[in-house]
Amino acid sequence: MNIPFDRTRLEQILNKIKDLRIGVVGDFILDGYWYADMEQSQLSRETATFPRPITREMYSLGGAANAAWNLSALGVAGVCGFSVIGDDWRGNILRSLLVKANVQTSGIFNQVNRQTPFYGKVMLTAVGRRLQEDARLDFINDQPISPEMEDALLDALNASLEKMDGLIIADYQPTGILSARVTAGILKLAKLQPKKPFVVDSRERAGEFRPLILKPNEAEASQLFFPERNSEEITLLDLSNAAVHHNQNTGQPIIVTRGEQGCLVADGGECVSLPGVHVPTPVDPVGAGDSFLASFTAASASGATPMEAACLANLSAAVTVTKIGITGTASPAEILAAYDVWASALNE
Repeated sequence: MNIPFDRTRLEQILNKIKDLRIGVVGDFILDGYWYADMEQSQLSRETATFPRPITREMYSLGGAANAAWNLSALGVAGVCGFSVIGDDWRGNILRSLLVKANVQTSGIFNQVNRQTPFYGKVMLTAVGRRLQEDARLDFINDQPISPEMEDALLDALNASLEKMDGLIIADYQPTGILSARVTAGILKLAKLQPKKPFVVDSRERAGEFRPLILKPNEAEASQLFFPERNSEEITLLDLSNAAVHHNQNTGQPIIVTRGEQGCLVADGGECVSLPGVHVPTPVDPVGAGDSFLASFTAASASGATPMEAACLANLSAAVTVTKIGITGTASPAEILAAYDVWASALNE
C-alpha cells in the first residue's frame, strides 16, 4: 500500500506538534541497567554461587515516564506528568530524569508507604561485550494508592486538562495508580473534553477504557475481544473484524500494534493493515510501544487523521527499536529520515 501522506504533510504534522501541551497519566517507571563484569566474578565460598560484580550502572525513563520523554523528544511544547511514586532513591532519580527531559512534575506525587516502580536489568558482560541479561528485578506495589493520592491526582488532572490538547493513559501495572476511582474520574473528564484525544495503553484492563481511543498490541486485543478463545486460534481477520465492530460501537478509532508487521487501524467503519517499517538487525523492542503511543497521541492532537497518526507512530517506533539496551526516543529529524527509507522501500 502507499503511505497515506507525503513528506510535506509529515513535516506539517511534526511542526504542529511543537505547539501542543499533552499530559501523561499512569505508571511512571524507572529502568535501571546494571552491568556485571563476569570476568571479575569469583565463586563465593559462603553461597557457592558466582556474584554479579557491577562495574557500571545507568538509569532511564520507563513506562508512562518513557511516553512522556518521547513526547518531549518530539518537540511537544508542554509535557505534563501525573502519577504517584515513592519517597525513595528511585523516585529521586526518576524525578531528576523527568526534569532533564523537560517533563513537568507538579502532578507527580509522593506516597510515603509506596515504592517507585523500578525495573532493574542485570547485564552480564565479558571481554567488553554483553553476554546475556539476567532475570529482571522488579520493584512493584501490591497495594493500591491511597484515597488521598486519588484525590490529588484527579484534582491535578481536572485543573490542568482545560489547557492540554490531549491525554495519554498508560496503565502498565496490576496495582498501579489507575485505580477504579481514578479510571472513573478520567472517563468523566473525557466526556467533558470530547474533541481532545484520550489515548489508552492498558495491558490488562483495556475493556474498562472502551469509550476512549485504545492502542493494544495483538495479544492485548485478542484478550480484549476474545477472552474465551486460545490466542493461537485468533486470526488477523478476526482481530480486524472485532476492531471494526469496536469502532462502530464506540465511535472511537482503535489501533492494534503488531511489532515489525505494523499495525491495524480501525476507523470510519473499516480496518486497514498498515505495514511496518523494515529495520535491519540488531533491534531492541523495549519501549517501542511507548514511542508509538506518544507519537500517535501527539499527531492526533495536532489534527492528523488516525491513519496519519499511526504512520507517524510506526516511524517513531522504527527509530527507537534501533537504540539497543535502553528505552529510547525519536526526534523529528530521525522520523523524517525513517520516512525516506520507508517510502523508498514501499515504492520499489
